[in-house]
Amino acid sequence: MRDQSLRAPFVAGLLLTILAGVRAAHAQGDAGAPPPAAAPTVTVSPDGGAPPPPAESGGGLFEQSQATAAPAADTAAVASTPPFTINGYARGDVFIGKIQDVDGTQMKANYGELALQLRTAKVAYGDGFADLRVRYGLMGDQQGTFVDMREAYVNTYLGPVDLRLGKQIVVWGRADALNPTNNITPVDFRLRSPLEDDIRLGNVGARGFLRMGVARLEGVWMPTYLPTELPPVALPPLVSFTAPTFPSANLHNGLIAGRAHLELAAFDMSVSYLRGFAPLPGLSLSTVTFDTTNPGIGVSRTAYKQQVIGFDFSTALGDFATLRGEAAYRRPVGYQTAPDDPALSNPNPVQIARPDLQYVVGADHNFGSFNVIAQYLGRYVFNWQKEPGTTRDPGELDGLLRQPGRQMDFMDLVVDEVNAELRQINQILFNQTAKVQHVATLRLEWLGLHETLSISSLAMVNFTTHEWLITPRIGWKMTDTMTAYVGAQVFAGPDDTLFGLVDQTLSAGYVELRASF
Repeated sequence: MRDQSLRAPFVAGLLLTILAGVRAAHAQGDAGAPPPAAAPTVTVSPDGGAPPPPAESGGGLFEQSQATAAPAADTAAVASTPPFTINGYARGDVFIGKIQDVDGTQMKANYGELALQLRTAKVAYGDGFADLRVRYGLMGDQQGTFVDMREAYVNTYLGPVDLRLGKQIVVWGRADALNPTNNITPVDFRLRSPLEDDIRLGNVGARGFLRMGVARLEGVWMPTYLPTELPPVALPPLVSFTAPTFPSANLHNGLIAGRAHLELAAFDMSVSYLRGFAPLPGLSLSTVTFDTTNPGIGVSRTAYKQQVIGFDFSTALGDFATLRGEAAYRRPVGYQTAPDDPALSNPNPVQIARPDLQYVVGADHNFGSFNVIAQYLGRYVFNWQKEPGTTRDPGELDGLLRQPGRQMDFMDLVVDEVNAELRQINQILFNQTAKVQHVATLRLEWLGLHETLSISSLAMVNFTTHEWLITPRIGWKMTDTMTAYVGAQVFAGPDDTLFGLVDQTLSAGYVELRASF
């Protein structure tokens, strides 16, 4: 059970009350879909992945919508407005990385993708948006055609109330890259892309705002559960995944979240509360099979509920820099005892994270064409204890499972040993391998050649666990519609850490050519 391959993957009340509306901003920022834009420029942020989440402001699509929705609009101008606009891109990507446990390289991804983004004309009471992705090629261990309706929603504007219904991406937080308050929509780590925003997954629900001058109330309701997806890995001979244990579509299983914003000229802040199932499930033991020829252990991805209280802010330090901060206290439901929750058919505290407090503070500054964003992140885990895992050899458990006549004698022993290993794996998966952790991130970007060349990178170091990440990238805007990228995404760390386990799976270099329209 100590085989490293087993551990590798184990990385609408308030809304109805306020009928709040949604801010429209970029999906990689604090909202859903990006506005239809022309070709991407190389001024996207320096992460070797994605642009940093923009600072929230008092204005946005919904706020601006009230002016454009005035009934006195010129009828001739309205008649000349097309019913919708379409933007998008075509791109080709190649990712090459390490072969698991072999001194060699392999193709991690190789695909072509078409993206179509459609936005209907804004009328008096709303508009709509859809983002369709069609991709063919190799992604991990799968090859074929993949169709993804990434987002599809309708906005409505009713005086001070703005509401969005449909499939959407909701991203909370003002910090860069690491957002403790962002616990609503999941991500898909199986997707390979130079832009980290591409791994975000949309979910069907409602989001809204109630605007009250410099204050806004926000509500989010996601009635159905959608999990974060992990890359496929090889499992030990005895172990296999069984059906996941996820909540049903009953209304009481939905996620609800609320947020109160204060937006002043030089200072923005918000406080938030969330209750629902965590996007990243844990792992729990589902089946044990005693058999002389085909013994086995079944492991299930199992969701758990949590409550999260959050706070974030941003403020300008004169003309020198922008200061940002964010913090969240997460309290999982049932982390000490098995939860009595009908949403889970196999409740088990093994898969539940421990309560923790995460906090981020950072600043960014532009030195002409050179941009710097530096941050510190800390994490404190309550009731923490080191999970040692099992000390038994997998061959010993195999021998026990091949004695069906002694199932009653060995069942408790096998279950205890497997659960011990799963607790250790989940501790790694939830990034709780130390009681207190200290992490630093640094983003750098330089723009040259009249902003047609971008050299950028995100670097992250965990001083407690000795994990690190670096994502260098070079972008060249060849024409107004053609952009080329070359870069890498490199993870590293000790074997008993998350980055150490996913190093050979996720680390890769890449090349992309993109044509936008």
